[in-house]
Amino acid sequence: MTLPQSPDAIVVSDAHKTYGTDQKAVVALGGVDAAIQRGEFVSIIGPSGCGKSTMLRMIAGLEEVDSGDVSIFGLRTEDACDAKMIGLVPQVPALLPWLSVLDNVTLPSKINRGAERRRQHGIGGVYTRPDPVDIHGLLDRVGLADAAHKLPAQLSGGMRQRASIVRAFGLQPDVLLMDEPFSALDEFTREALQGQLLEIWRDMQTTVVFVTHNVSEAVRLSDRVIVMGANPGRITAEVEIDLPRPRDEELLKSTAFHDYEDHIRHQLQSAWRDNSAAAA
Repeated sequence: MTLPQSPDAIVVSDAHKTYGTDQKAVVALGGVDAAIQRGEFVSIIGPSGCGKSTMLRMIAGLEEVDSGDVSIFGLRTEDACDAKMIGLVPQVPALLPWLSVLDNVTLPSKINRGAERRRQHGIGGVYTRPDPVDIHGLLDRVGLADAAHKLPAQLSGGMRQRASIVRAFGLQPDVLLMDEPFSALDEFTREALQGQLLEIWRDMQTTVVFVTHNVSEAVRLSDRVIVMGANPGRITAEVEIDLPRPRDEELLKSTAFHDYEDHIRHQLQSAWRDNSAAAA
């Protein structure tokens, strides 16, 4: 199936990607089709090696498809990147160690002032620039107001990841791509950051694509969960999460929440069994 480009969706259409050649070739993506609607929070989950991060990097314009197509709201990925429509939060916060938290989170807006002006006029007259984001307000919301003038080495892992999230939201990207950003954190910190991320996402209405290995995290955060299998990397299921927001602690204990967890685990196990059978 080949999906058409859309002005209101991220579209991955019949995407193929192989690393290596001959007997050492690894098919990271074997004809993936996906559409992520504007404003959605979509998580991608699956075993290691199923192509989750490859798909994320293709949307970010950091990888090229061997065949197929990727578009961002009707634009080529390179055009979307040029217009600074895409923000990326990696697994390890890439903060500059010699800059304070405040300088780190404001650096992209200082570097990309020209891109901001271009986006104000839009590409084809489509996009407009919202009011400048209140960086100090964002730092306060994530509990970093008192740490604004500290260096990254003076922060805990959770605080560094908070700074990374504020930096990504600082340019008010149309699309925020997050590659297992909470995987190295303890459970308490992870849950706190999930809640803060959801609050900022709700207010800024950014489209989020979130890669995770954590089933509970995927259910709590997402409007929809894309389940992937490996060898070749492919989408095996898509699960709509029909739970009310905000998703508070009481909801996380509910039967409905645990039913979604069980369903996604079942989909992951099915993909794993299919892969094992194919390899046998």
